[in-house]
Amino acid sequence: MSKWILEASDFEEEYAEPLGDVLRRWARRSGLLRLTDRQRVWGAWHRLLGPDAAHTSLEGLKNHVATFTVDSSALLSELNNFRKADLLEGIREDVKTYFVRDIRFRLVKSRSPAAGGRPSERK
Repeated sequence: MSKWILEASDFEEEYAEPLGDVLRRWARRSGLLRLTDRQRVWGAWHRLLGPDAAHTSLEGLKNHVATFTVDSSALLSELNNFRKADLLEGIREDVKTYFVRDIRFRLVKSRSPAAGGRPSERK
């Protein structure tokens, strides 16, 4: 037998692990899962906020802080002063892959209709 041909018996059992586990670990380390985390946070936000989510956009996730832009000062005040704690708790319950430590809001006077409130894929 050639020395370059490997068989399953050539590997020690303690070093073998499922390929799916290896790929998930690699994807997490390489940063490929960040978009998925953004989508999960955005999905939870949409479910929790309902129709008002159309007036917001997920600007970013950085240092476990979710930053949302809001196009209405009245909605921003409501979110920041009355609903923030419940929304944060809801996101934490829904999103198990990324811990959101805090939520921040930023008023934006006008948003592009083409953006549709979806999370930006550039970050």
